[in-house]
Amino acid sequence: MTPQEEYKFEKKAARHFRSHQELPLGRDWRAFRYRFDVPATDHEMQSRFDDTFPGAPLSPGWWDRKFKEVE
Repeated sequence: MTPQEEYKFEKKAARHFRSHQELPLGRDWRAFRYRFDVPATDHEMQSRFDDTFPGAPLSPGWWDRKFKEVE
């Protein structure tokens, strides 16, 4: 690779990775990921969705009707 080609490559790589966050010292790539924490907004959104669409597939009402015990 010539110095000109290397310069073009480095410039293109810098432009591509411009928006990526840098890791703090001593941290690994999982520093910015929520692996086990489910945000409260997910539960809130699911609750509002179930209230708006009670018969939607996978809603609590849908499960109750699908697996209703036969008497």
